[in-house]
Amino acid sequence: MAKVWKFFGLLGGTILLLIVVSKTGWLVFQSHQILSISIFSMFIYGTLLFGDFRLAFAFGGIALLMICNLLTVERFTQAANLDVLIFLIGTFLVIGYLEENQFFEHVVSAIVGAIGPRPQTLLLVLMIMGSVFSALVGEVTAILFMAGAMLHLTNKYRLNPVPFIIMLVFACNNGSAMSSVGNPIGVLIALKTGLSFVDFLKWAAPVAIVVDVATFAICRWWFADSFNAFSEAVNAEFALRRAPVAELVTAGGDGETVVEQSAGGSGSLPENPLTETYFNQPSISPSIDEEAHRTFRLCWAILIGLILLLVTHGQTERLLGTLFEVQRVSAEGKLETLPSGAPIYGLKEGTMMVVAALLMGSVVLLISRERARELVERRVDWWTLSFFMMLFASVGTLEHTQVTQVIAQKLSTTHLGRLATIQIVGWATGWLSAFLDNVLAVATFMPVVHDIRASSPGFYTSAIYWFMLFGGTFMGNMTVIGSTANIVALGLLEKRGHGGVSFGYWMKIGFIVAIASMLIATVMLLAMSHLGMPALANPGFGKD
Repeated sequence: MAKVWKFFGLLGGTILLLIVVSKTGWLVFQSHQILSISIFSMFIYGTLLFGDFRLAFAFGGIALLMICNLLTVERFTQAANLDVLIFLIGTFLVIGYLEENQFFEHVVSAIVGAIGPRPQTLLLVLMIMGSVFSALVGEVTAILFMAGAMLHLTNKYRLNPVPFIIMLVFACNNGSAMSSVGNPIGVLIALKTGLSFVDFLKWAAPVAIVVDVATFAICRWWFADSFNAFSEAVNAEFALRRAPVAELVTAGGDGETVVEQSAGGSGSLPENPLTETYFNQPSISPSIDEEAHRTFRLCWAILIGLILLLVTHGQTERLLGTLFEVQRVSAEGKLETLPSGAPIYGLKEGTMMVVAALLMGSVVLLISRERARELVERRVDWWTLSFFMMLFASVGTLEHTQVTQVIAQKLSTTHLGRLATIQIVGWATGWLSAFLDNVLAVATFMPVVHDIRASSPGFYTSAIYWFMLFGGTFMGNMTVIGSTANIVALGLLEKRGHGGVSFGYWMKIGFIVAIASMLIATVMLLAMSHLGMPALANPGFGKD
């Protein structure tokens, strides 16, 4: 009942605030705009306070917008960002297929085994792997199998897994900014601004890598006791498992121990406990082993194929635009042939991103055969996709009623300067992401940013989109609800019997990591802008 009172209190306060700012002339909203913002606020507060029923609030909000004639069915289909949703469906299918064949567990197991008994190096590599996998397959998928690997290790050494899981969540959230497919907000920004997969690798990835290094250093300091306990447990086990042979023990940095067999020794060293697989199923027959290897190679082919299609989508769009000749009726009424490569033939930016997801999704469905229906039903997150559809449509209503234009005009006429405006957009997106949802935050500010750039053509570079991306990803590390990966990791901890993590425990370290990350991003974006990086100077982004 307390949440109900909070909900109506927040909604009433928002309406009162809108009336006050309109009457004072600070932000002049018309009655239909106030109504639109009020319904959108109901959407937000319902999601914040009643997360389990957020889809009910989403459906209800869209229904109210239609009843009030603020949204029509036609505008709904236009504003729902079906390109983003279709792309996510295709990638859900691909990643779901890889997960069901335990592809990621095999990869993690092989890498962990290759590192051997170097505990500090192992933790750093696991964090880097989380970031890289997040950039390639999405933060949620990355944290699922990386957390599974970490739980395997902490259970083995009887350590508290919470600090290490939190560290991996930070890494996955940071890594999701490296590519256009690491996070739904990256997909949204890429499809709506024309920034390509390669652009993300060039300009977002370096920032994310530096932030990742800083995050590891902060976690190493904050969770020093846990890191030391992990090192001691690994070293103690290797000391107990020494074989009866002559050995040379050399000490590495940060308490690491490397065990080597001396030249005069005999026998063999003990089995490396870190090379055990996480699913270690006994072999039944050579034919089954061969089938497993074929499936593993097929998974690699599918993943590499998807990545290649995404990386080259810009070049493919330009190539396809030059292959055909078509005809049109001229102004004089004559049929004329246009030359290949004319602008009218070029595929719209982002088309091949959607095609890549659909194409590889069709491949895994064909491969799955009789299990294809089950793959679609179980592996596609229809709940989240439905919520995104309603969210995008409601944000589209704010744009249609020109609410975003009013806000953008205010930001443009207050003479804050380009840097200040970029900072306001980035930090506002970040704080909303920390306490609400990063997709909601970016979807809300995206039309505002477009309007700001439209009002000052050529003045704002694409740095404003990068900072919005960093706000949505890096600041999501601040709280337990700041990112989907955070919530998934906590659910996994509870499911494995390790209990929950309090809001305060997470936020103490999360606040430090989030603020440090945004400060690093600010400095690096300033440096890149000062150096005149081409991707930051292109004024053509954000026209859609």
